[in-house]
Amino acid sequence: MSAEEKNIAYFSAGMGWNLCCKQATYLLLKQEEQQKLSFKEEYALKFHMSICKLCKAFKKQSAIMNETIKQSLQQVVLMPESQKDNLKLLINRHLDEK
Repeated sequence: MSAEEKNIAYFSAGMGWNLCCKQATYLLLKQEEQQKLSFKEEYALKFHMSICKLCKAFKKQSAIMNETIKQSLQQVVLMPESQKDNLKLLINRHLDEK
């Protein structure tokens, strides 16, 4: 059984309407990956999010990080090849120093 299958089994087995924060963050991340939540998962998550300020903060922070990463990747993709090569050289030099 792969690690992903173990996670799915763990979260599916004990997931009722009252989620713990670990289960809620799992569902939030699953949702961010554009995966469809079941009816039960969706409403259990909505209930948890209505009462848990820490998971609300996690959701906001995760969205900010995803947007920042997306913008950074767009900048790298649009970067001229010469700059990409220079960046690769700098990274390799830094890795060699360690």
